[in-house]
Amino acid sequence: MSADCYQQCPASEATDYGSDWFGDDRESMNDVAKYYNNTHLSDISLLVGDETFPAHRLILAKSSEVFDRMFSHGWNGDKKEMELVEETICHKSFPAFLRFLYCNHVVLHPENCLPLLILADKYNVSLLKKVCLDFAQSEILPRIDTNELFTIWFSYATKAYHPSLIRACMEAISFDFETLLTEDWEKRWQSLDRDQMVEILKCNSLKFSNEYKLWEGILKWIQAPNHPERRGNTASPLLTLLLPLVRFPYMSPDELSLVEKSSIAESYPKLFLPPILLAYKYHALPLSSRLNCKEFSTKQFLLRRYEDIRWDRRITLDKALIGVPGVDHSFTFMTRSSSYPTNDWKWILKLTGRTFSNTNDSDHLRMLLIAEDIDQSRSVEYMLQIVDGKKIVRSFSGKKTFTKTRYSSEVEMEKKIEFGDLLNDDSSLLCNGELILQLFLRPID
Repeated sequence: MSADCYQQCPASEATDYGSDWFGDDRESMNDVAKYYNNTHLSDISLLVGDETFPAHRLILAKSSEVFDRMFSHGWNGDKKEMELVEETICHKSFPAFLRFLYCNHVVLHPENCLPLLILADKYNVSLLKKVCLDFAQSEILPRIDTNELFTIWFSYATKAYHPSLIRACMEAISFDFETLLTEDWEKRWQSLDRDQMVEILKCNSLKFSNEYKLWEGILKWIQAPNHPERRGNTASPLLTLLLPLVRFPYMSPDELSLVEKSSIAESYPKLFLPPILLAYKYHALPLSSRLNCKEFSTKQFLLRRYEDIRWDRRITLDKALIGVPGVDHSFTFMTRSSSYPTNDWKWILKLTGRTFSNTNDSDHLRMLLIAEDIDQSRSVEYMLQIVDGKKIVRSFSGKKTFTKTRYSSEVEMEKKIEFGDLLNDDSSLLCNGELILQLFLRPID
């Protein structure tokens, strides 16, 4: 073909009929991996502790913007050797970290995951961060004790600020949270820094007896003798940060009175009186009236998993279970009795699943409230709320009388919840893949 013919073919025609093809990624990575810890074509030596690693600027700079800046002329220029000052626990894991930059592969285990995450954070290697976080959350946190969870993983997660790791730590800690409030843990509890205390108070899934016990723990933390910075002139900004995260509405009136009379509340009345008065108002209003108060929709009105016998309950259901056709979900809980003798009352909240005959998502979720082992007529007011991690999303209320012959009643909803809306990936009714409900009961005289 003549040169004239090539000139007659416009470049755009060639691209119009072209398609992208790529070689094997893994094979390409293996080709690069052979240069790891290899002096061939190496243009930089990394000194870490007592070991020296031959490396290649291009590969390091490609994987890490931190290395890219370190190799710039304004910083280290054309130096042939560079000393990296790493934490002692990272020395043993540095070869695995360096190898990851070459071949995007690492063998993780409980001993090297945290050191590798520290290195990935320092050098901003996002892919290594992700695999370390995923491994820690799925393989390490469910298998270690509360001490290691609290003092190592939770401590690092808050200092490096990894939100997903913080949530996973708090979810694991929450099941044994009562332990953290005991005398055996007092020193470790008092040594928490401010950000760690904030993350604890933000957690809605804490499992312990009642909110007032948590308040006593907060008070001990503020008054810790080794931390005078939490008192005096610095106390006001600290309390401004913490008080909105304390669930004052879920303390009893007697407990609120104790908070109100405490020396710290009397020292900072402008900070304490508004939330305490709002909590008193919450107790005073009927459940149906609470629905119309916008001031009752914030995080302070989200239930935790209290273990005392109460008139409220937090209930969670995984999204994967909601959509299984033909399967109902029942949650049993106890409440106080409003009669004498004071026997606890047993209740069931039942959520109906999708029917087999109607799995096109137009079917709607039904909720039934059942009074178990009823021995007398019970007239109650109920309020059921759907919440996310920060606020109340939707609320329903009503009044029902339960008897031996009429022991169950469907929760009335102004707007039905269709499974299609509930099971959507971006559903506003779900929080982190869960349906979270708050149920409140109140006897009617």
